Amino acid sequence: MSFLTLLSLSWQHIIIVSLIFIIPYFIPTFIAYNRKKSNTGAIFALNFFLGWSLIGWVGALIWALSNKETNQQTIVNSNIDQLTKLKELHDKGVITDEEFADQKNKLLS
Repeated sequence: MSFLTLLSLSWQHIIIVSLIFIIPYFIPTFIAYNRKKSNTGAIFALNFFLGWSLIGWVGALIWALSNKETNQQTIVNSNIDQLTKLKELHDKGVITDEEFADQKNKLLS
């Protein structure tokens, strides 16, 4: 009986039901794309091939939601380098105390 009712569904109903299942399935991929992750393709592959298992889907979701700690570390190192150079310029007398304070506040904020 259920097979007959499936055959009686129109193609519009089948598309709607398919979208109801496909959109939540690819949520990790959508999140990775929106967060502009550099490894969105790999997250999509994990989601596509192993998303059917709960572990693969959750793994793709966690990966998509993870922060890029390497980029944050680079920014911190960059600010430290800039502060060091700024201090050297201040010590040499190239910039004034006010300029040093302004630039330091900009870098630290």
